Amino acid sequence: MVAPMTTTTRIPSHHPKPQAFAASSTEHSDLLSRLDAEWTHLRTSRRALRTARGWAQAYPDHPLATVVADLGDLDEIRQATQRSSNPEGGCERSDDAILLALVELARSDELAGRIVLQHLLPALIVQARRYRSFTDRTDPIAQVVPAAWLAIRSFDVERRRRHIASSLVSDAVFQAFRRALRARAGTEEVVAPSAFAATPFVDGPTTALDEFVMVLRDARRAGVPSCDLDLLRQLVRVGSPGIVARQRKVTPRTIRNHRDRAIEHVRTAVAVAA
Repeated sequence: MVAPMTTTTRIPSHHPKPQAFAASSTEHSDLLSRLDAEWTHLRTSRRALRTARGWAQAYPDHPLATVVADLGDLDEIRQATQRSSNPEGGCERSDDAILLALVELARSDELAGRIVLQHLLPALIVQARRYRSFTDRTDPIAQVVPAAWLAIRSFDVERRRRHIASSLVSDAVFQAFRRALRARAGTEEVVAPSAFAATPFVDGPTTALDEFVMVLRDARRAGVPSCDLDLLRQLVRVGSPGIVARQRKVTPRTIRNHRDRAIEHVRTAVAVAA
């Protein structure tokens, strides 16, 4: 995610006022305040606008190219993700197409991911409030926003091409709140205190396999999709992308591409968690 800006830029009067989420929230959130300040600066940043206009070359003859061609404010892109060119309910929707293109760009372009996050913020705020506990001082927004960032960066744009926004919000909420609750419910058991004293502790050198298992554990907790972790485990177990390709009935190139994406997802997740 783009680092929060410490400076602000005066917005010209001809630009509409940016959508402010922190002020509208019933709960104070330092993270939302920083995101609002960041977006106020970023949306008219010359460097950011140049980057966004360049997306027209990557997506010619696409609704995104039309939006960014003469872009003067990043909020124009965010607004374009909220309107449909086919209100009759057909299968072609420019808002989904634009959002999908941004998610695809977000794999390697933080600015695209930041615009997607800005689009998702209202829904993320509503969902996060449901997990607010009066006995817990943890800010749910601070939990769901990093999860949303991981959901954006790891979204499967090849298979999930409709209902992009709702799918991303659902993924983020699951990673931030529901996964931990489900894991706890399925694994907790009562153990007598004497059991801890009776369990021997073996202190030995850490092997490469031990480190691999620990990395995957951290990546799972940070929200990396199970399909990525399962592939990495299978590759370590089998030892050959070719064999895994035959087992999965796909080409070795498909396995290598999936492997590279999975490794990048794990790297990003572990770095954020650290």
